[in-house]
Amino acid sequence: MKKIYLLATVAAILTGCAVFLFITQLQTSAEQAAAYETELVVVAAINIPENTKLTPAMLKFAEIPKGTAPENVVTDIETIVGKTTKYPLQTGEQLFLGKVAEIGDLSNDRLSDRIKEGYRAFTIYVNEVSGLAGYLRTGDRVDILVTKTVDGVQTTSYLFQNIPIIAVGTAVQYANEVKEINTYSSITLELPAADCPMLNHNISQGLVTIVLRGYGDEMIIEAPVYSEGEN
Repeated sequence: MKKIYLLATVAAILTGCAVFLFITQLQTSAEQAAAYETELVVVAAINIPENTKLTPAMLKFAEIPKGTAPENVVTDIETIVGKTTKYPLQTGEQLFLGKVAEIGDLSNDRLSDRIKEGYRAFTIYVNEVSGLAGYLRTGDRVDILVTKTVDGVQTTSYLFQNIPIIAVGTAVQYANEVKEINTYSSITLELPAADCPMLNHNISQGLVTIVLRGYGDEMIIEAPVYSEGEN
């Protein structure tokens, strides 16, 4: 009888050990599985030079351990297709929102990244009067009047309307991280490339005046040329 009890005790101990080892193995397997969970991030599929417009062929997904993705890492290829690289990217390098620019976005640091395709940046010198007493800001829209002599008669007319300002002041002022520039002697406009020669010619031939539009006002005014002798 004692042998039976002894055998039963040994069997119970062995069963307990087996159950403990089984549970431990399950926990270990679960921890290992969790450690190998991954997530997808967007990386460069090839070496990509600076100032390159991104296409789907230049990008791919890569797996990294779950929970290790840095802040602002790109996880959706479609969100950055068409954007332009600010810096060179090496094959396999992760894409971050700060490494690309949306061309035409006025919040971009580089002026060239603020200019839409087919347009050009054109800087005009202004004084306190022509620069609207320091009230102009990046993102404002203006009309441009030109006063010049035509066939011996001084005339004034609208030259361009609803033109966006993409910079105010100089690069030195921006480098000093001045967010609100109140004193400036120049503004930079975004003009269709074909209109730049016309603006340049009229500046050289007459007096250019800037008039500020109200926010959201995009109406094009059909105004005749005003000349001397008219009321």
